[in-house]
Amino acid sequence: MRVGETWAYRTGRESSFFHEAVVLAVGDKRPLRVRIELLADEWQGERRWVPPARLEVLWEDRHEYIEFDRRLRAVQAWTPERLERRTAEHVFIKLIPLEIAEFNADVGGTSVIHDVPATARLLGLSQDELRADPAVLHDGELIVPWPTTELMVRTAATKFPDKLLTEIEAEERKLNEDMLNGTVLTDLEGNDHHLGPVEVRAMFEKHRRPHLDKLREWIGVERATDMLERRELLIRLGQAASVAGRALDALEPSQKRIVAKLRGELAAALDGVNTLPPSSP
Repeated sequence: MRVGETWAYRTGRESSFFHEAVVLAVGDKRPLRVRIELLADEWQGERRWVPPARLEVLWEDRHEYIEFDRRLRAVQAWTPERLERRTAEHVFIKLIPLEIAEFNADVGGTSVIHDVPATARLLGLSQDELRADPAVLHDGELIVPWPTTELMVRTAATKFPDKLLTEIEAEERKLNEDMLNGTVLTDLEGNDHHLGPVEVRAMFEKHRRPHLDKLREWIGVERATDMLERRELLIRLGQAASVAGRALDALEPSQKRIVAKLRGELAAALDGVNTLPPSSP
């Protein structure tokens, strides 16, 4: 930024208007400031010291920059609730590889898709759905609005619910334990604070329950229930298979032929079944 250059000046972060300004001086103190003169007649030669960041692009290069700024503002026009944004970020972290897409964690709930074809294949969505207006392409990456972000995370939660359900189960098991014995939290200074069962429950209901309920909603309440029941059945099947295996081990020294036959039948019965171990405490 040099004296005599003409830049596009934005009066505030939320403004969508740019004004022609010539640089009169560049300060040498912190925080840095630039002395400008606003050239439009409406400003009547007004001069002011401004942060360099407010001079965003050379005036002669402004057209493409301003058009991109306009389109980006259209992408950022939504204001989803904080709970929805936090849950969306969580689903991205758990289910969508960072190299193909990531959540921007901004108030508008926007996301950036680095690889549109790979994201479409992962989620079973069409590329047209991901590119839906007002998505904007910038430097080879697609910036998408909240409706597309929400479509992505809801689809991912429905398609890959296992990891989310495992996490929900773990949190609720921990809650049950802490409601019996209380828990200890350590603050930033390293001091321990004991919370009784009532405090544990209140904290969980305020800070974690809404998040878990939102995850269940995106998975689909009926689907979440079905998945939990299926997991329980698989766990119990795994326990039964383990008991059968131990019984055959005990019988094998004296009944080798019968045990060999039963092992074959057990293996055939469990072929293709992914039994689950009991949940860890």
